[in-house]
Amino acid sequence: MPTLHEIFHRFPKDFPLPMLLDGSTGTSLMRCGMPNGACPESWVREHPDAIQKIQRGYVDAGSDALYTPTFGANSPTLRRNHLDGADRINRELAELTVGRARLTGGDMSPTGLFIEPFGDATFDEVAGIYAEQASALDAAGVDFFIVETNISLQEVRAAVTGIKQVSSKPVFVTMTVDDHGRTLSGDRLDCCLVALAELGISAFGTNCSQGPDKMLELLRGLTQLSVSLGIPLIAKPNAGMPHEAPDGSRHFDLDAESFAGFAPEFLASGIYILGGCCGTDDEYIARLRTAIDRFETTGDLPAPIGTATLACTNRTLVTVDTSALGEPVLADDDLADAEPDDDWLYVSIPDADAADCFIEYAPTLPYPCAVTGDKTEIERVKRLYNGRLVVITG
Repeated sequence: MPTLHEIFHRFPKDFPLPMLLDGSTGTSLMRCGMPNGACPESWVREHPDAIQKIQRGYVDAGSDALYTPTFGANSPTLRRNHLDGADRINRELAELTVGRARLTGGDMSPTGLFIEPFGDATFDEVAGIYAEQASALDAAGVDFFIVETNISLQEVRAAVTGIKQVSSKPVFVTMTVDDHGRTLSGDRLDCCLVALAELGISAFGTNCSQGPDKMLELLRGLTQLSVSLGIPLIAKPNAGMPHEAPDGSRHFDLDAESFAGFAPEFLASGIYILGGCCGTDDEYIARLRTAIDRFETTGDLPAPIGTATLACTNRTLVTVDTSALGEPVLADDDLADAEPDDDWLYVSIPDADAADCFIEYAPTLPYPCAVTGDKTEIERVKRLYNGRLVVITG
């Protein structure tokens, strides 16, 4: 029977699998006295003992990895909090965490910007913002990057692109979705996994939004795809659902024992990277540690499927039948009105003008695409395409 590292071959061989992450940072900081509405990055710099106490608890509970307290330390978010010097701030905050556990994840989150045509930011501008933060975290000594709480596939594509411009360290990604498995931008989880696998991520999953019951239901549907792509799944759920007390504080409805009671089901379903998000603390992580240590791999994972011909937009995933391609449609001003013979579109991109047309119309095309044409222009299109293209050569 192959080992988990052999099955999930894109996951670093020197990282443990199953793997235990940490619990919440934000709600734990509030328990330590951080005021509601305060900028966590600023407050942690003023109260480093608080984050160190929290992280010491997670290490003692058995976490394999800690996240740095840099969730909102990208330049646009810092500026909204009247802070500058992203490089310096990220290094200072990361150095509070590096070396305290077996592994350190450089924590990154959405910028609050929207990429054109749905906003004013360009893909390259957003990639550059993440590259800046990743460079500082890399210099501080993180072992991997975690881009979490993502609500837009296109933004997280820019994040992964930017990170890989400055570092070769592994990248983990977790999305935040509704109970139907869609992000605020309408991205579907399976489409996100396929698109981000194309960019070379090492682990994928979800965090926040749900408790463990709903998150388990959503991630189970990705197990075969994760096995097929060689990318393990991450679950970092909340401690159930929040309830607001009369004083404005929030309480979650699952205690540590109830929360960790779902761990055997996650592991048996092939979801091997676990942790906690809002409402969890070191007691929750200790209970997860016990469940992981008791787990024995059974080998009952689904058989892999072929992935080379998977094409997707951010909302639709199909398998392209390369034996029935027919004649490609030219990427020109009529592309928006093109009707495919199947549930995918075959497009010719012979030159820069065609590539420009494809880039312009792709965000509104409802169909996944296979493309053929000039290699250089196709690479330019792939960089910006919010999904995965199947490239036909020869």
